[in-house]
Amino acid sequence: MQKMPVAMVAGFACSATLAATASNVHFLARDEARAALTGADERAFYSHMQLLEMRARTGLALQDVSLAAARDQVSAAFGAAAEDFTDEEKAALRDATGHLQPLLEAQAPLYARTPWSFIKVTPNVEGGLPHTRGDNIVLSEPVLASIVRAHGKGNLDTPSPVRALLIHEQTHVIQRRHPALFAPLYTSVMGFQHVDLPSPPRWISALSITDPDAPVPEWAFSLGQGAGQRWLLPAVFVDHGDHPKMPGDFRVVAVRIVHQGRSWDYADHSQPADTPELDSLSAYVERFPVRDELFHPNEIAADMLSYLLIGAALPDPENALWSGTQVWVRKALR
Repeated sequence: MQKMPVAMVAGFACSATLAATASNVHFLARDEARAALTGADERAFYSHMQLLEMRARTGLALQDVSLAAARDQVSAAFGAAAEDFTDEEKAALRDATGHLQPLLEAQAPLYARTPWSFIKVTPNVEGGLPHTRGDNIVLSEPVLASIVRAHGKGNLDTPSPVRALLIHEQTHVIQRRHPALFAPLYTSVMGFQHVDLPSPPRWISALSITDPDAPVPEWAFSLGQGAGQRWLLPAVFVDHGDHPKMPGDFRVVAVRIVHQGRSWDYADHSQPADTPELDSLSAYVERFPVRDELFHPNEIAADMLSYLLIGAALPDPENALWSGTQVWVRKALR
């Protein structure tokens, strides 16, 4: 067989990778997306929401209705937000995921084997923020418009914000599929403790926000030593007000928990309670090289892996968590 020039070989390999990736990318049609957002598998997402959270997520007034009826309205609002993808949006996402595939095959084969599945929604739900539900990455119209613009400028084949976004969200899909893989990263590398807590006190439920990418508050951290040791649970609270906005009216706090033997519980079953802003706890914040979403190790891991897997310049590159995470990646993501 006659040898091809190196450039032709590289181009052929890239084309083959893009073609293989295209078959691994799925776009849910509006009816499929509506079913994925409201079906039986997603009931748990809505089942613990309280009024303030539901109003923030959807902008619905939810006046003079029971919690059960409000949750039904919120589920219906998510379903009604589902949209069909345009050809432009599909092309941009296929190109973006196709350019990622060689990196993932080399560094994290588990990612390369995991299908990409996308849902499109209006910005009327979830504050228009990217998130995941089940095996699906949910992107709002404004986010998709920014990806289409980047595609038009040829900005999808470098360590770009689009790449970081896609890896971040696909990490949540993989976390949901393989939670046991991530537990050693959270405990041995990041220093979290898995805790099994009872249902929260009513005042915490009323203020809590459910992260669809990290729905269970089950990872605590400690500050101090000996008699001065405190165990804290990161949480996202909504500020008081009849109609809060997402995410502007959210606060990231630390809730105090206690343990006796193997049992864990919330320290304060009634207000007033000490819930310091998470950002004010420098001993916690300074553990991590990324600082944007420190309220759950799912989010911390997604941020760190987005840097590592796209080859972006690392923030706080001397932080020991980078090397520990890289060791974990080589073992866990094969």
